Amino acid sequence: MDTSNLAPASPAWLRPFDPADSPGPIPSVVERFRRRGRGEPEPPTEAEREAARYTVVLVSPDAAQALGDGRSEVGLQMFRDEEWDGCPAHLDEAVKLIEEACGEPVTLTEHHSDLTYWTAHPRPTLTR
Repeated sequence: MDTSNLAPASPAWLRPFDPADSPGPIPSVVERFRRRGRGEPEPPTEAEREAARYTVVLVSPDAAQALGDGRSEVGLQMFRDEEWDGCPAHLDEAVKLIEEACGEPVTLTEHHSDLTYWTAHPRPTLTR
């Protein structure tokens, strides 16, 4: 039989999947997609729960008056849950205070509504 006219063997990625060639499931990958498939989010870490309790608010004179304070009660105010937790001099100081409470580096996300405010979240770890 003359085989000169036959196409060369197809590359491995084009051949049908053979389960015998599989190295088996990788547990971390299986768990990641198993959770995603059920629609259940991963439970937040302790640091995520603690960071979510903090809000830093920029209070203007008009906002201070609307909140029932004097017009001189302006600047950054930090709250833990709904309780006032201090007046950081600047955002870097607020980050430092929240990081100490969480035990992990955090980042602030800015939001705008009636007031400008920031919410805290643990910084994502970079993987290489």
